[in-house]
Amino acid sequence: MPLLMGQRITAELSGAELHVIKKLGEGAQGEVYLVDGPQGYQAVKWYKAEQATAEQRAAVLYLVRTGPPFGAGGKRFIWPLDLVTSASSRQFGYLMSRIDTQRFAELGEIWAHLKPVPNFSALCEISYQLANSYRSLHLSGHCYRDISAGNLMFDPKSGDILICDNDNVGVNRQSRCQVWGTMEYMAPEIIRGQADPSTQTDLHSLAVLLFYLWVWHHPFHGEMEYRFHCWDIPAKKKVYGETPVFVFDPENPSNALPPDPDYAIARERWQYCPVPLKNTFIRAFTEGLAYPDRRVTEGEWQNLFSSIKDRIILCPRCNAENFSCPDEESTCWHCHTRIPSPPALTIRRPSGEIQIALGIGSAILRRHLAQLQPQDDGSVKVGIIVSHPSVRGAAGIRNLTKNAWQAAFPDGSITEVPPGRAVPLNPGVVITVEGILMTVTAPKNNGIV
Repeated sequence: MPLLMGQRITAELSGAELHVIKKLGEGAQGEVYLVDGPQGYQAVKWYKAEQATAEQRAAVLYLVRTGPPFGAGGKRFIWPLDLVTSASSRQFGYLMSRIDTQRFAELGEIWAHLKPVPNFSALCEISYQLANSYRSLHLSGHCYRDISAGNLMFDPKSGDILICDNDNVGVNRQSRCQVWGTMEYMAPEIIRGQADPSTQTDLHSLAVLLFYLWVWHHPFHGEMEYRFHCWDIPAKKKVYGETPVFVFDPENPSNALPPDPDYAIARERWQYCPVPLKNTFIRAFTEGLAYPDRRVTEGEWQNLFSSIKDRIILCPRCNAENFSCPDEESTCWHCHTRIPSPPALTIRRPSGEIQIALGIGSAILRRHLAQLQPQDDGSVKVGIIVSHPSVRGAAGIRNLTKNAWQAAFPDGSITEVPPGRAVPLNPGVVITVEGILMTVTAPKNNGIV
């Protein structure tokens, strides 16, 4: 039975009494309610009678007692906080944090123009945080088993994410589950009955979700899907599991996008994707289909979205975001203006060099300086590019750390940069931060003086 407004329910482990305020929504497994209790307003997922099994109860209790993965990645999961029961029912549910639905959006709301479309910076951040969070979950020994757009919410402006419906998380390759995923996101081997959900199958689902975020289309919805007159279960099994072919497979055009206006958005958004992202999607949906052990990992996605976000520049004419290529001019996707190669900061780390395109407001993050522990997403700002207060066109990088930096200039002079102060970004300046060298590698006439 559904919960009633005003009904009292109990958080079993804490003993807290909760009052049902109103119903917020409904899904396949149960209803979600707003409740009030000692911690203020929270939410409860209340299972339908057929879903309220002993196995699901045990799964929820396990998750409550285990807690979410550590670090920033784990904090993005709306994790079960307590088992919730009612004296008048055999059904149960679980307590969780309430989501600010004014701030956070679902992908469907973006498609319906109910929430703003994320720009490239936000889209990179959404994708990075997704990869970072699932990496944290997998490193904790768990698999999600139902990665889909329906379980993701994000801030279209900042790119911050939340991952919902975590009650199906389980120990990788051990615990059983009532839910095996959403078919359009399932790995082909699950659909064919050759494998159970695992961290390896999660990687396929993650790639599909990322493709949806960037292209607004399913990676296998091409000529094969177009020719089916009845989009039923056998048709879906054929396209998603039995003979899946990537719509942008460079070697196999049999499932390319049809010449139909309904597919125009997918074709256009694919063109916006930077080359490294296109190549990674191609690998995920060609090699990754045939060889599950070669799928793109969460760490690879994480590094990719971090690097392409670092190369975003603004068009000087229309201010649209564009992805730049080192030492190459770009053409704005929006107004077709030629954009010169931007100034860049080359950071020499033990793990390899990276380059950051420089513009006012560009940030140097902790993850730019060093390899991080899995629990740390490296989002803390170390420095930020600021304009000179009185010299037009001049810029500098402000020290946001608590320690002094050292700056070496081309004329041989060396100066200390205390916290809160900025060092001019003249070409050839070498800045030392925590033993890491950062060099301005841009020509003087590109805006850094």
